[in-house]
Amino acid sequence: MDFSTLVLTMYVDADDQPEDDERILEVAIDQSVTCGQLEMNPFYTEHHFRGPWHSSPLQFASYIAPKLPPDCYQGFAVLSTPYYNPVRLVEGMNMLDQLTKGHALFGLGSDFPGIEPSGMGLTVEHHGSSRASDEAIEIMQRLWDFKNGDVAYEYQTERYSGTLVKRVVPAPYHKHHPHVIVTARRPSALRRAAENGWPIFVGVGAGDDEVLEQLSIYRSALATAGHPQEVIDECMRWSCYDLHDITVADSDEEAQANAERGRIERNIFRDKATARNRRLEEVNSIAAELGERGPQTSGYGRSRAGGHAATPVGNPDTVARRIQQISDWGVSHILLRFTGEWSGETRDVAEKSMRLFHQEVMPRFRDIAPLADPLAVDLNGLGELQRTAATH
Repeated sequence: MDFSTLVLTMYVDADDQPEDDERILEVAIDQSVTCGQLEMNPFYTEHHFRGPWHSSPLQFASYIAPKLPPDCYQGFAVLSTPYYNPVRLVEGMNMLDQLTKGHALFGLGSDFPGIEPSGMGLTVEHHGSSRASDEAIEIMQRLWDFKNGDVAYEYQTERYSGTLVKRVVPAPYHKHHPHVIVTARRPSALRRAAENGWPIFVGVGAGDDEVLEQLSIYRSALATAGHPQEVIDECMRWSCYDLHDITVADSDEEAQANAERGRIERNIFRDKATARNRRLEEVNSIAAELGERGPQTSGYGRSRAGGHAATPVGNPDTVARRIQQISDWGVSHILLRFTGEWSGETRDVAEKSMRLFHQEVMPRFRDIAPLADPLAVDLNGLGELQRTAATH
């Protein structure tokens, strides 16, 4: 199995002054290097106006790459495709793919609503409909396929347009596109990802039964898409379960106490950001009374629909049981989000969890290979079976 972890997992811009930027960047660098030392792939988010390192994750990853072990991957969850000229994004992805010898995992999506879309020049309606992300990914596929001598290709988005007459350089490292993972929740999006041969993210805001349904739809479509085996292998290895709020300690009791410490500090961080939200909302209200459009809120403090079932908090055996459940679904890549603020007072909670996970949990799953057959695991009713077994 492959394990990745999100850098500055629950960080929001609680520290939002220019004098904070250097410290936060150093914290992100330190955590990234620690992830590599612990055989976890560091994953980065992309946000704008929300902290100093989120705004240019490709550049940040290029800086980190030589500091990591050569077999370590870096990933993105996710790059916000609508914010880029498609040619520039493909160029940047291909360049990092070349510099890391194929050790980059590019999550692609549309990002969250709030101040970011308008700040990046998108209308709220276009961004919020998912059309912005869908059209960008479709264009990117055409750019990776384009060869010198092909008929000129014209592309058009809400923000960008252009005409391609030569291939994008550099090319990806070892095949016609880098490792790509896409966000997909709706059945139509899951089937489209399978037909295109893209791995997917699952687990965000979803309980186990919903995840199993998503995996079933995706794998059924993948099995009938007619892909060569190497494409199926790519999809089965890198399709990713996003596992939140993990805390590992020597005992279940200590893990619960540490998790509570982490949650308290996370809420403090979020309260600071939410207070800024309220100020933005007040500006919006005044602007509305004046018939003007005020700034949008950033979206902090708002919860997503759904929930994260069976959050693993406990000693290594307790946490390993949850990882085993996910492994039994045929999932071979897990993105871990450890509780604890690496930039705050509960770094010790996150770091101890990471080190114990590396020492005591990861070795149990190191030799589990990805499924070669998408239909090798019967997912129907598996969630109910696991819950029943857990009660006996």
